[in-house]
Order: sequence, then C-alpha cells, then structure tokens
Amino acid sequence: MWSTHVAYLLALPLSSASAVNALQPKDYEPSLYQEGSCQQACETFASEYPGRLHYEDADTNFTIWDQKQLQTVYVCRVEPASASEVSKVVQVLVDNWCRFAVKCGGHSRYPDDSVSVGGVTIDLGLINGTVVSDDRTTARIGGGALTRQVFAALDPYGLGYVGGRVGQVGMGGFTLGGGTSVLSAKYGWALDSVLEYEVIVLPNATIATVSENQHPDLYYALRGGGNNFGIVTSFNVTVFPQGLVYAGSRTFGDDQTDRFLEEAEKIFTLEDAEDTNVVLEYRYAYSAAQDRYTMSSTQRYAEPVSNPPAFDAMNAIPALSNLSGGITSLAASTSFSGPLGQTRNIFASVAHYPSVELGKQAIRIFKDNVRSLGNMTGVNPELITYSIPAAAIENMKARGGNALGIDVKGHLVINLLSVSWANSTSDDAAYSFADHFIGDFRQAAESLGVLHPFIYINYANKGQDVFSGYGEENKQKLIAIQKDIDPRGVFTSSGLWRGFFKVR
Repeated sequence: MWSTHVAYLLALPLSSASAVNALQPKDYEPSLYQEGSCQQACETFASEYPGRLHYEDADTNFTIWDQKQLQTVYVCRVEPASASEVSKVVQVLVDNWCRFAVKCGGHSRYPDDSVSVGGVTIDLGLINGTVVSDDRTTARIGGGALTRQVFAALDPYGLGYVGGRVGQVGMGGFTLGGGTSVLSAKYGWALDSVLEYEVIVLPNATIATVSENQHPDLYYALRGGGNNFGIVTSFNVTVFPQGLVYAGSRTFGDDQTDRFLEEAEKIFTLEDAEDTNVVLEYRYAYSAAQDRYTMSSTQRYAEPVSNPPAFDAMNAIPALSNLSGGITSLAASTSFSGPLGQTRNIFASVAHYPSVELGKQAIRIFKDNVRSLGNMTGVNPELITYSIPAAAIENMKARGGNALGIDVKGHLVINLLSVSWANSTSDDAAYSFADHFIGDFRQAAESLGVLHPFIYINYANKGQDVFSGYGEENKQKLIAIQKDIDPRGVFTSSGLWRGFFKVR
C-alpha cells in the first residue's frame, strides 16, 4: 500500500537521543507510562524553550473553550514556534514515553482531546501565520491558526478560504476532520482545499511534506482521518477572490416549524446548483428561562446582496422577530471570540438524506427528551442543521478522494446536537440527553429509510463509531496507513495521544 516515499520516511535514521526503533513491542505497553517521565520532559522543555513552558499549577493565562478541558490537570504546557520545534518536542515525549495532547483552537469537548490528562499539552498557538502566494491562488496557514486569524489575514487581499463558521475554531482539527464551511456550496469542504500538508510523522518525528504526489496514501488519510497520523504544522490551501457577504437571522415560533422545514429543504436544493451563493443553517432550541421552543435561521449569501430573494418564502412565514443583519466581511463575521471556559459542552451528530418528515420527527424527539430533563434548567440543548451541498460532495472526488466515504447525488443533511451547561452536577443529565436523543433520531432515520452512515467527526460524541461510518474499505485503509506510519501506536487509543477519535 505504501508509496516508496513514505517507506523512505520510515527508514530515516533516528536522532542520537532516540532509541525508538530499538524497542520491542513489550517496551511500549501503555503500562510503561509514568508521570515522572513527563516531569523530566517538561524540565527539558523549560531549558530549551524559556518563557514558553508553563507548569499547570502556574499556568494562569491559559484558557480554552470547554470547561471540562480547562479543568483538566496536565503536567506542563509547551508552546513551540516552528515545525522543527514541534519535531523536537515530539522526540522528547516519545523518548520519555510521556502522554500528550495537541491544542490548535481547542474546540473539542473532552479531556485528552486538546489538553493532556497528566501529561504534556502541546499548544500550537504560536504557529498561526498566513502567507499568501505571489499569484494569490494559495496560502500557507500555520497549524495553530484560528479561523478568525486566517480570515483577517486574507481580507486585505480580497481573498477567502474554506474556513469555519466560528472564529475560535482552529485550523488543525477543523481541517483534518473535514471542515464544513459557509462557502462549501461553492468550494467544498476544507479538507479538499488542502494541496499540501507539513506534518510531523513517526517513528522519528520527521518533518514531511505530503501532497497528492508526495506520499499519496498519507495525503488521503489526512483528509478526514483526524489526529491519527501525526501533527500538522502547516497547510497549503487554495484561496479565491472573496468580497463582502450578506448575513441575516430571524427567529420563528414553534407553531411554524413544519412550514419552516419545508421551505428550508427548498433552499438546500437551491444551494446545490441553481445558486451556490446561498447558505442556510438553522437551530431548534429550548429556553428553560422562557419555557419555549424556537426555530432560528441564519441566512447567508456569498455576495454583497441585501435580503437575497432566495429567502423570501422563508421570511414570509410569521416570525417572532424582524429580519436582522446586513452586509459584512467574513473577517468581521468571525472576529468575535466570546468568553472561554465558562460552559461544559457535548456534541453528537446524525447525517441523512433529505427528508422533511424526518425533520419534523426530530423536533418531536427533541421535545420528548427535553421533558426527560425535568428541572435541570441549567442544561441547554439545541439542534443545528444545514446541508452538505452537492458541490462539496462532488469535490470530495478530487485529487484521489478523501476518507469520508460520501458519494451521493444531490445533498445530505447534517445535524449537530449541541448541549451546554455550566456545572459538573449536570454532567450525567447532559450526557444522557445526548445519548437518548441521538439514539432515537438515528432510529427514526432508519425507519424512514433515509439514514446515511456518515458521522462528522468534528461533531461526533464519544461512543459514536465515526470510522465505520466512512465505510469498511476506507476504515481498513486508514488502519493500515496508521500502522505503517506509527508502528509504536503513539497516536492510538492506547498510545500517548489518546484523545479525540481513534481509528485503532
């Protein structure tokens, strides 16, 4: 399976400080992990990177989106500033067999995803630059850059890229998992806009350049394989002319949801071919404070057109609020970061073929599960829905294809259940809500014959079988690539970086 290029990478000599290849399998059992080895690694980093090594008990300036991760106890956090420094950090961690996690934007939901439990947190936040090519068709983006930083860097050039909806989301996890965007109807998902990856690969922490022509198997795996194959320190991506855009929002009462869903599906179909500037997402939510359910729409248009006609029929539905919004830039619309670390969060996801009936059933299932929360007023669930447009699905075939396993005509509908709460006393209730809702939702989709197996890794919950959703052939290919590129299993569920979703 492996190209000769990757075989060469695996055969490169190790640094003099490393003895990775000399170890037998028994030497890297998980039981060999010791916290003292991480302390030793941190002492090395303190000497090598003064001012950029922070011990957890004194790391008062560190913030991250999810409260659960913010409260995770690590030994130290190190901030490398280049790919070569990341390589050296990885070498030290592997030599000491010290557990770690890598933080880009830090928008994950569980300890060990971005913040290491009892190990070292590698913070890529200093590797955040964006350099535009002379011909303004590509840009090299640092692996620790945030969506808002990239849009802000491209804006003076009048350029855009396939970036996230939320400004705080990091380039690394967002892109390696897929990267759905408000520009996807025109340009696809982020993973298919990457021409080249600079990635730290094992067993010897080599800095490899990976593209369609250099190490094509690894290139394929990085397009949807998550954090299973190495640490990406930069992405070379396509960029394109992008001016001002329209963004508007409107909220509808619960009595209008059936009509709303019918109009939403018409707009999703419009996105596929007739007008790829059109973008719609909507969220159904319950407010305990007001004891009411609402449907809120976010209506976008990728050109500076106020009140685009595509949304006229939707906006003719009686609403609870006036249409708000206007013309803005993608940089401005993603600039707000908001407070971090104040809420605990959980995501879960279902994808399905277009079905207004399933949308109506999902709302009933949502209400049934909200009632099961009883008096747990601190738990705030919402169901966010938009499409995977036809153009995005077609683009997934480019440059050898990606790992996601999506190949349908037209669009799919992707649903994100997002649950937030403020106190650990509500953990069990929130987890139970998510599990029961997603289970009931999938069952309803199966009954209607519209369930699609794809589970978006960036929206998935622990326990959801993401890689089986890619298809068995794709899953087995990813496993084989992972075994070849990481023979010690450093990036596996029993290795050193155990967080997020593991292919093995």
